[in-house]
Amino acid sequence: MDNQLVKKHRMMSSINKFKTQMITESEELRKEARQLKRELLEAKQKKEERALKPKEKEEEEPPPNSVVEEYLQEKRKYEDKRKQQPKKGVSREDQTLALLDRFKSKLTQAIEETPENEVSEPEVDNDEGWMSHVLQFEDRSRKVKDASMQDEDTFEIYDPRNPVTKRRREESKKIMREKKERR
Repeated sequence: MDNQLVKKHRMMSSINKFKTQMITESEELRKEARQLKRELLEAKQKKEERALKPKEKEEEEPPPNSVVEEYLQEKRKYEDKRKQQPKKGVSREDQTLALLDRFKSKLTQAIEETPENEVSEPEVDNDEGWMSHVLQFEDRSRKVKDASMQDEDTFEIYDPRNPVTKRRREESKKIMREKKERR
């Protein structure tokens, strides 16, 4: 029985050693993971700082002329808008649907404001004139086409390989020969 107790004691001690080894290894892995996270954050911060420095330098230098200045201002404006827009997801979808609803309301408002009988010339300054414009097309669905009627939409199809066309050609050649012989 003492022998069994000794074996159990040895087994328990080896299990405890194994557990402590596992704990130390897992702690080491956690420490390494934390260190890697810190390094990544530092690298990201350095990158952001580098990106900000050229912008500051760019702002300090006056542009050579007004056209370049306007271009740079417009570029900054659209970059800021792009950064403000949410990335993929529900918020982006909600924003798109809100824009669509706003457009629909503008469209219905423009249609309601324009009288039906009044035909006005489009204003160059007003960019919303097209919203109230009504598209009218010629109704072609009621126009029935007759196969025996010749009109501008009818085209003659001529295929020299067609047997009917070959017969007609032979007949016309024969008639032409007969006319030549009569003379």
